[in-house]
Amino acid sequence: MQQIIDVPPAKFGMMGFILGVVSIVVILIQLSAFFEPQEKSAGTVIGEIAADIKQSAARALSGEPAPEPAPVSQDYTRVITIAALCAAGVAVVLGGIGLYRNEPHWLSYLAVGFGVSAFVMQFVFWLAIIICGIALLISVIGNLDSIIN
Repeated sequence: MQQIIDVPPAKFGMMGFILGVVSIVVILIQLSAFFEPQEKSAGTVIGEIAADIKQSAARALSGEPAPEPAPVSQDYTRVITIAALCAAGVAVVLGGIGLYRNEPHWLSYLAVGFGVSAFVMQFVFWLAIIICGIALLISVIGNLDSIIN
């Protein structure tokens, strides 16, 4: 007589793994988009502001009404980042459920690992940006006497 052990399929672990990988990829794309060059230079922005002031002054002197404000374009970067972090949290939960149900462990471990690493990567990135900004401020303040002279 042979005993057969019923191993449940890794449904929760697999879904958690997929969500974890998707969240890591989305977070990486969002972080790489942080360093993209800006669309307009500072001179262009200042020139546009000066032209708007001139046109506004001309309208005010002639008595014309102000034009309707242009609609603001939507920026979905924060929404996408929050959705990716929520997917990472769901991946961790699904990995935990997979471990609780005694599914094959390696998919559940990967789901938890990818979910946690998405959170850690986002946190470490912003921590590094803050540390670099503080270091830059300290160097500017330290060299202030040579800038003024």
